[in-house]
This record gives sequence, C-alpha cells and structure tokens, in this order.
Amino acid sequence: MTIKYNESGTGSVPRKKEVGGDCQLFIPQEDAIAVTNVSFTEEANTSEVQFTDSFAQSIAVTGVTYSGSFEISGNANNVREKGWDDGSGDTTLPKYISTMTIRDTKKDYTFTNVLLNSHNKDIPSDDRTTQSFDFMAEKMSVGEIQLNGNGGNGGNGA
Repeated sequence: MTIKYNESGTGSVPRKKEVGGDCQLFIPQEDAIAVTNVSFTEEANTSEVQFTDSFAQSIAVTGVTYSGSFEISGNANNVREKGWDDGSGDTTLPKYISTMTIRDTKKDYTFTNVLLNSHNKDIPSDDRTTQSFDFMAEKMSVGEIQLNGNGGNGGNGA
C-alpha cells in the first residue's frame, strides 16, 4: 500500500511530504538557523456580542495573538543574545527582535516585533545541548518564499 502525503498539492506546487528538516528560521543579521522543532499559533481573540433584540449572539474578532516556540540543537547563544540583554543591570530582560521568519517548503511566515518571552537551555550529561525559545509577536504576514542575494533569507539578513 502506497502512503501519499500532502494530497492537497495545488497549482505548480507538487504534492510533497513536508518534514521539519525542510523548515528554516531567520532573524536579522543571521544566516538560516537550523531548528530541530518549530511551531506557531495564530489565535483570534473574540467576544460574543448582540446587535439586535434576537437571542442569537454574534462573534466579534477583537484582536489576533501570535505565539510559538522553536528548539535549536547545540550552541544557540547568538539567538539568545538577539532576544535577551546581557544582564549588566539588575537582571536579564527580553528585548524585541524586529522580524523573525519561519520558512517551510511553500511559504514565509514573517513575524514583526517579536519578543522571546522564554528561554530554556538543556545540558544533558550524555547528549547534545539544546536550547528552546517561546515567542510572541505583534504581527504576522504570510507570503511566497522570497529568495534574494543575502543567502535567500527572505530579506531578514541585512
């Protein structure tokens, strides 16, 4: 029996098995970052409202929340330094990253005003170090993959 993946291939995009190794992460002034896991969520903030004297409730969208996480094997100190200050004051604090792009096999998902709101470093005694980051963003746009002269990173490397 043949297993078929991505049955909904359309247009010039062939049907293809999409795996995590096909995904790349880009932040300003960095080349493509190899990630072992990445996920993100777009969530509509809603409120039930009543416009008429009917008992039917309408749903109003009051905002959109963007959040996610990614994991990097090995040394990810360069990513941490982009999203957290050095702690020279009282404590380390997160700082905004102007843009971050997640590229899968078909699309670029570009997040704007990104805050790395959580950082976790796992240092096992018998395996490779991993670092994971949770993030929140103010905006997200979705577009076709944009390759350019600075490593093909969707315009985030300058």
